[in-house]
Amino acid sequence: MTAELKSVMLYGDLGIQTYLESGNTGAKERQRPFLNRLNHVLAHGCSSFYDSAILLSFSIQIASIVMLSRLDFGVSASGMGDSTAKITWAVSLLTLLPLLYVTFLPQLLHGPRSEQQSPTQIAKQKLRFGLFSVCWLLSLYPFYSKMVGYFGPSLIGNGEGQVISDDEWDVIQAACTSNVEDVSKRELIAMHFFGVAGSLFVSICAISKVIWFGLQRQHENSKAVQWIRRHHISIGPKITVLFLMLLPTFAISQIWTIWRLRRFQEGVSRNTGNESLDNLWTFGQIASITVFVPVLVECAFRWTDG
Repeated sequence: MTAELKSVMLYGDLGIQTYLESGNTGAKERQRPFLNRLNHVLAHGCSSFYDSAILLSFSIQIASIVMLSRLDFGVSASGMGDSTAKITWAVSLLTLLPLLYVTFLPQLLHGPRSEQQSPTQIAKQKLRFGLFSVCWLLSLYPFYSKMVGYFGPSLIGNGEGQVISDDEWDVIQAACTSNVEDVSKRELIAMHFFGVAGSLFVSICAISKVIWFGLQRQHENSKAVQWIRRHHISIGPKITVLFLMLLPTFAISQIWTIWRLRRFQEGVSRNTGNESLDNLWTFGQIASITVFVPVLVECAFRWTDG
């Protein structure tokens, strides 16, 4: 459950940061030294958090590709049941969603707003987007696996090429899921909808940013670039509001998906007399938590340094 915890921490931190950004101008800065200082700490904390979150997302995408490819290509299905595959899809998307703030709301990482960004800030913003792009490209395979799992041919049925009949599957389900709250059809539809919509939203954002960088680089003086820049002032706040609404929605849906499937898995484990190993804290869980220790160190340093 470490991915869910870290996502909640990030969205809460960004919410506070956005609120402080909105009131951090002119006289308000002079009248609110405590809030200005807190804004400074959170800005650097968000920056450090993103550096750690990108590293975590990269490792999660690699692990997801390895596990899902073994399942998809029939190498091995050990430890990868249907629910585990769905949890893997959800975690892959969940760790990617917070990184979108780097792409479209970089001002949250710069503390008090300024009209001009320094060359160092611009270079670091481009580097972060490059790292995000790597994570996004890696996430395309889990997305492909998700689409095949949702809409591909089922291996259960009485037709040719299917490995288990409907009657046999009903017997297995009855034995494993008796006295267990099964995942309903409506819940599955909600999982599928938010999972696919979230992945498509991330892809649209990434592709649009790549196109914008290409237009700026190759067609700096084109009418399209000039039109976008002229309308950026009016469009920018609407994009910010859209992000602050959609990203937490997608994140909460993935957290709920993981929680719901984990409850189902625990019930099946009790029925079959097996221990649920996912509840054990092992090397992976501990390592993923310690990756974020620099965030606390950075916030403590910025607070004491003033």
